[in-house]
Amino acid sequence: MTKQVSGSPFLKPFFLKTPVRVVTPRQQRRHTLPASEFRNLTPQDAISVFEIEKEAFVSVSGECPLTLDEVLNFVGQCPELSLGWFEEGQLVAFIIGSGWHKERLSQEAMTQHVPDTPTVHIHVLSVHRHCRQQGKGSILLWRYLQYLRCMPGLRRALLICEDFLVPFYLKAGFKEKGPSEISVSSMQFQEMEYMLNGQVYARRNSGC
Repeated sequence: MTKQVSGSPFLKPFFLKTPVRVVTPRQQRRHTLPASEFRNLTPQDAISVFEIEKEAFVSVSGECPLTLDEVLNFVGQCPELSLGWFEEGQLVAFIIGSGWHKERLSQEAMTQHVPDTPTVHIHVLSVHRHCRQQGKGSILLWRYLQYLRCMPGLRRALLICEDFLVPFYLKAGFKEKGPSEISVSSMQFQEMEYMLNGQVYARRNSGC
């Protein structure tokens, strides 16, 4: 029997041999799925992603950052820039990013992936409604940023957010770049930047 152990805050697990012990069929069924897993998203996850996103954003702002087609597009084109948190096989939180090639985000960045660029545009971070107020948003963001550090050629991450979320991202190590030129309906946003070369982000529960 082997026990899966996370060797880093990133994606690749490794296995340690443990003493063989007898387990009942009920115990075997209970442990078929890992208790907690972080991995890149796939098109098969798109429906779960969109349902979590829709519940989280439509009730607050009336708009989803990404449509279902856009979710499918990004996890199909650049799955390596996404990260999902699964508990017993169920998606509980996720981040979707894409590549971008300009200094600031523009309206085009909302729907485009530009490959082989040093900038990641973080489109959305969302947590399932039953898992909020547990710090999962800040933990997932920390893991995602550390994961990006290990990807060759990446230098920074950009995102836009409403004013009330600015303190959350400042705590995560982002810096304000000023008002964004992007608008959705009547909503205005701040643009935030995170440099991937040497910043230290201490993981904290944010209540997100």
